[in-house]
This record gives sequence, C-alpha cells and structure tokens, in this order.
Amino acid sequence: MKKIKEKLLENDFGAYLYDLRCKKEYTIEELAQKINMETVTIKGIRKWEHDLEFPNLDQMYKLSEIYEVPIEELMQIRTQTLEEGLKGVHKIMIRFLGYLLGFSIYGTIIIGYTIIFATLIFSFLFFIAAANRPITRF
Repeated sequence: MKKIKEKLLENDFGAYLYDLRCKKEYTIEELAQKINMETVTIKGIRKWEHDLEFPNLDQMYKLSEIYEVPIEELMQIRTQTLEEGLKGVHKIMIRFLGYLLGFSIYGTIIIGYTIIFATLIFSFLFFIAAANRPITRF
C-alpha cells in the first residue's frame, strides 16, 4: 500500500500538495492565509489539489517555504503530472467531475463505470426489441 501511495505522489502534483498539507495539519483556509497573496483563494488551492490548475512560480516558491521542501522537487512533480496528463486526459475529466459532484476520484470512477454499464445494457435491450419488431411495408 505504501508503494502505491508513493507512486501516486510522485506522478500527481495535486495529491502531493494535499499530502504535504495534511502532514503539516493545515486547513485550506490556514494555507491560504500563510501564502498571503491576493491571487490565492481557497477555491484556487482546491483546484491545485485536484490538478485542475497549477500554481504560478511565485506561489510555488511560497509553497516550497511553507512545506519546507525544495522548489526543484515541486517543479519535478509538477512536470511529471503535466506529462502524465498529456497521456491520459480522462484523469483530468474524472477529477473535474468528482470536484463538481463532490465525490472522491474513486467514487467518480465507479459512477462512470455504472453509467457506461447501464448504457450498454439499455442499448443491447433496445436493439433486441428493434430486431424482434415486425417489419411493416408501406
């Protein structure tokens, strides 16, 4: 389990920021106050932690100071997340839907699979009903 979490954190900037915040036991509101920039909002921090947006360079330096991690580490994980994002845009969509619906990523994935499964069953039943319907000629 620990290796899975480490693998997730090395390729997911948002999860890494969330983990750092939890280790320091800061709420989002406390973090926003510590960053103390006009451009940083609670909503913005939530977007960072869901990989919907990334902090700018000034904000990255401030996060580096607050979390006491090297800026190079933050930049490297951010870059890896961007590269992974290019490989799988679906991950961003899942996070966005989860953010909008208020579900976790895993909850959103389960809901997505349920919708896909229900759609396939409905389509299958529709085609069976259409195939059994008598053909009428005009």
